[in-house]
Amino acid sequence: MEIDIDYELDAVDRRVRQTEERALARLDQVGPITGQASDGAVGVEVRPGGQLSQVQLTPAALAGGAEQLAARIMALAEQATRRAGAAMHQALAPVLGPDGEKHLTSLGYEPIDHDVEDVADTVFESPLGPPRRPRR
Repeated sequence: MEIDIDYELDAVDRRVRQTEERALARLDQVGPITGQASDGAVGVEVRPGGQLSQVQLTPAALAGGAEQLAARIMALAEQATRRAGAAMHQALAPVLGPDGEKHLTSLGYEPIDHDVEDVADTVFESPLGPPRRPRR
């Protein structure tokens, strides 16, 4: 049996283009992740993929001193970055399939178990669902 290499290459090229189109369409649905401390003093925005794009502070954020402020910013940014990675995973995993899902995980884009995520002092707005309210 002879293989028509041109036909096979065209078929692979079509599948790659279709996958790319589906992935781009799903990525268009992923917006920035915003996190805000429950007291509203500190807020962050992270782009899909995890790049910190904005930090917002109120005068009240400065009351606890530089170390506390830095720790709050870092904690918010870390949580928002995890959520941004989860949004990427959620958007791309259905398109890329099981092997693609492994690659997403290796890049740090992992799903979040919302039941165990520590958001005690945080409210998030993201494409992963409705804003979370802090636990009391």
